[in-house]
Amino acid sequence: MAQPGRRRMYLGVAGTAVMLLGGCATQRSSAKVEKEWVARVPPGDLGDVRQAQLTEEQAQEQITRAQVASQDAEAAREVAQRNEDAAKARHEAGEAALEVAQATGDVAAIERAQHAACTAQHALTLAEAETAWRDDAVTTSKSLEVMRQRELDVADAQLEQAEYEAVNANADVRAKELSPGDFSSAVADARRKAAEQQRQVDANLQREQQAKARWQQLQDQGYGGSGSQQP
Repeated sequence: MAQPGRRRMYLGVAGTAVMLLGGCATQRSSAKVEKEWVARVPPGDLGDVRQAQLTEEQAQEQITRAQVASQDAEAAREVAQRNEDAAKARHEAGEAALEVAQATGDVAAIERAQHAACTAQHALTLAEAETAWRDDAVTTSKSLEVMRQRELDVADAQLEQAEYEAVNANADVRAKELSPGDFSSAVADARRKAAEQQRQVDANLQREQQAKARWQQLQDQGYGGSGSQQP
């Protein structure tokens, strides 16, 4: 009969063996292709990888362009807001002048003050419409920034997939430990998110275009003012 101490030793050894076996059974490499694996692939077999790299670079450039466009949109909004504030001040001054003229009872002065107040009101309406448009333009530009990032995510996923396929075709045994389905799923997920963001951009752009159309309609109706009136 085994002594208690020896039995505990046997159990400890057995437990360690089970843990080691379990570790071997559950061990798996991450679904990522290392750069040194790709470096072992002959250059002539990296056509798809090179194309994916180019697409990724272009996506990076589009992010920078979107960021600059957002800065421009924000600057235009600031100008529009300042113009609106000035139009409000002129409108308030016109209303005050009208009250003074009405107090005098001078018909000619009242008519002049009413005309000035009406002009100031039209200018304010136009300035408010432009500010509303510029606000929507900023929202659109920000959502487009996110869209460009989503496109970069797609390009990154496609590059990973192209690298995996190149390494796998080169008979690198390490690629056999990776699942092609993981790369396909990553590309599909990135594309789904990009499509969702594209719908958001489209909705924002539609709202922006409607706001711009209202501002232009007011201009066509002869509404005056000192708005920035940028296209």
